Amino acid sequence: MSHLALATQYVGKSNVALCDTKFSTRVLFRLLGYKTFADIEVAASKVDRLEGVLIATPTPSHAPLAKWAIGKGVPCFVEKPLTLNVEASTELKSLAAAKGVPVQVGFVLRYVASFQRLRHLVQSKQLGAMLDYTASMRGNVILKPPAADSWQGQFKMGGGCLNEYGPHIIDLCQFIFGPVDRVGDVRMSQVFCAHADDRIDLAWSHRNGSVGAVEIDWCDTTKRKSVVEFKVKFEEAEVRVDNSAVEITWNDGCTINEEKRLEIDVPIRPSNVAYYLRGEEFSLELEEFLGTCVGRRLSVDDSIPADTMARLEDGCEVDRIIDEIARKAGLK
Repeated sequence: MSHLALATQYVGKSNVALCDTKFSTRVLFRLLGYKTFADIEVAASKVDRLEGVLIATPTPSHAPLAKWAIGKGVPCFVEKPLTLNVEASTELKSLAAAKGVPVQVGFVLRYVASFQRLRHLVQSKQLGAMLDYTASMRGNVILKPPAADSWQGQFKMGGGCLNEYGPHIIDLCQFIFGPVDRVGDVRMSQVFCAHADDRIDLAWSHRNGSVGAVEIDWCDTTKRKSVVEFKVKFEEAEVRVDNSAVEITWNDGCTINEEKRLEIDVPIRPSNVAYYLRGEEFSLELEEFLGTCVGRRLSVDDSIPADTMARLEDGCEVDRIIDEIARKAGLK
């Protein structure tokens, strides 16, 4: 519903068609004035000109739907995770490269202002070289054992915190600190799930030599919603960053003068968007995708770096790392 609402505001209801297998969903949105279809082939044959496909379906259907769109030469947006299948993701990457079709993956946290600021601090070396970091993503998705037939409790069906939270935090770490080179020790804990993971702790190193520790937990009762947090050590300061704040603590003996400190430690400002829903980051990522589809810029703020968008290659790399972590944790 969020994707549909945003697309409607940017390109107009008459230019948006909904494909859904559920009859009641189609009836509801048809009453709201949308063109609705049960089958993508029928939809493609009925619309005047297909300019983009936005895939926000259960993960197992991502690969065939994306393959269909790429085969037709149409730009597509695939919600995270890409496929959670290394072979399927690699096939999509090869097909998209051969066809020259742009594919965007929905790693929305890249557009959060606080994480953008942390990335700038790392890349600019304003606080000196980065020494190491810890990253965590915690929430209260699971507070009791899931039903026996629920996908949430089955790792093979896309359940577990590694499949659910993992894509976000893994991509964000690569976006901020660079590509992951090697996954080290992995510890998996089960609290409520018998056939999936509830907590994952791991260590890894990046190709640039930096190291980090990551904690993922989707049954943390102290959290009202999912919270991402970084604690990063630099030569001149320590930085704590979450979804909404950046806090810099200057080290004793810091060589940065007061004027420069004030220049660095300025309040973060979320980017402006043409239409706000749920958070600026959701609008920003779809502004980029829809702009690709229509061939013109839809964003109203030029403060977002040009390399922010998550591409198909990024989604493939996340799937590869999840596969490696799962094997080390004994989930595969």
